[in-house]
This record gives sequence, structure tokens and C-alpha cells, in this order.
Amino acid sequence: MVSPGQKTKKKKKRRVVKSTKEYYVREKTAKHKCGICKAELHGVPHGKKVSEVSKLSKTKKRPSVPFGGVLCTKCRRIVAEERGKVENKLKDVSDVEIKIRQFLNVKEEAK
Repeated sequence: MVSPGQKTKKKKKRRVVKSTKEYYVREKTAKHKCGICKAELHGVPHGKKVSEVSKLSKTKKRPSVPFGGVLCTKCRRIVAEERGKVENKLKDVSDVEIKIRQFLNVKEEAK
């Protein structure tokens, strides 16, 4: 039976002097992606073990800006513009793209 610590690891083979040996390798964490355009997020740690990333302080895990660690810079700018238009009643919430709508956080008034 496989030990619990090796269930999440992949087996790899490595050639040694006269034979091959199998050893277990744990995958690195994936790069974080933007919630709208799926671009790679900068300023967010990746490639380390999950335990190493969870031990980092909150400010090192993600940038301290609105939607930091969730949206890329371009998408953050678009969301801010759309939110301003909706709050100033230049645009209706239903006119905004569906992808962007979930990040607006604007309460609809009862008519």
C-alpha cells in the first residue's frame, strides 16, 4: 500500500550507474491567472511548494491593491472605469460585460 505522503506525488525514473531507480516528485504550484483574461499575474509567488507559499506573510502573497492576486492591471483598470460609469448612472449594470459584472460590487436600487 502507498504511504499517504506519496499519494499526491508523481513517479519519475532516473538512470543510475547500472540500473534505473524510481523516485517520487511533487508538482510545483501553478502560476496564478487573471480572473477575466486568464493572463499570468505578476507579483504573486508560484513554483514553490504549497506549504512554503502559505507560510509567507499576506503582503508577500499578493499585491496590496484592489483585486490584487485576482485581476491583472489591464482588467483592474477596465473594472474601475465600468464601476465609475455605473455609479454615476452613465451606464446600466445590464450593459456591462458578463465577465466584468461580478467584480463591480454595485448594489442595485429597488425601483
